[in-house]
Amino acid sequence: MNILKNTVFIRKFILILICGCLWVECSSAASVSSQTRSKKKSVKREVTAQAAYAFDYTHRKVLYSRNAHVKFHPASTVKLLTALVVLDHKKRSDRVVVRQQAVHVEPTKAGLHRGVSYSVEDLLKVMLAASANDAAVALAQGVSGSEKAFAVLMNRKAKALGLRDSTFTNPTGLPDERQVTSAYDLALVVRVAMNNAFIASVMRKKSVAISGSDGSRIQKFNHNKLLWRLSYPRVLGKTGYTRAARHCYAGVAFYEDRKVAVVILKSRKPWADIYKILGVPSRRSK
Repeated sequence: MNILKNTVFIRKFILILICGCLWVECSSAASVSSQTRSKKKSVKREVTAQAAYAFDYTHRKVLYSRNAHVKFHPASTVKLLTALVVLDHKKRSDRVVVRQQAVHVEPTKAGLHRGVSYSVEDLLKVMLAASANDAAVALAQGVSGSEKAFAVLMNRKAKALGLRDSTFTNPTGLPDERQVTSAYDLALVVRVAMNNAFIASVMRKKSVAISGSDGSRIQKFNHNKLLWRLSYPRVLGKTGYTRAARHCYAGVAFYEDRKVAVVILKSRKPWADIYKILGVPSRRSK
């Protein structure tokens, strides 16, 4: 009888012990889950961009989203689409003669010379790396004769890429109330752009140098400060800024096992926003 009582007691004790362990484990998991949700909310509050979108292309997973389909001005991030349109219609070895309109466009400029010819490749380099508006206008004129005609090609390309929130009116990103896009749409553009070997190679360079038919040489630094500040993940992308658009960025973070698109629009602190969205400390090096 005593043995039976002891057996029952032991079974009850073991059952209580198991239940206690399960309660602790569940509580711990709930705490971790709560902390994760709290951390995500904290990141969202800290990001200054009015729209942002991060998408893991490799695992097809949205990592961050804020106003992803709301329309904003793209500033110079639009030059990624400009480059894709140019490469659809011109060979990189083709040459373009710079006209007066390109020379007198608003800054930022590379300092191209009127009447001088440059290769399409060189113009794309300073446009993508140094955000040269004179190069963007020269390329648009070289392809279509005018910025207006080039915008037709831009919108046609946008539709082919599946963009639904965008309307484009110029190749530079200079202010125009009608020119708008979304963080989601730019993520589609930057994916295609960074899959282009030439565009990706330009975006990796900290500086680019070009030469004209008159023998002049121009060297410009890349506007993407992450090339200096962040060694891992490697983030390649296009910057943009106007007073109306504020700071914008469209790029791809390259990890060892995945690629992540990161887009921000109308940001007050673009580099800090990108660090927070990607979850890496400021100025991290591998």
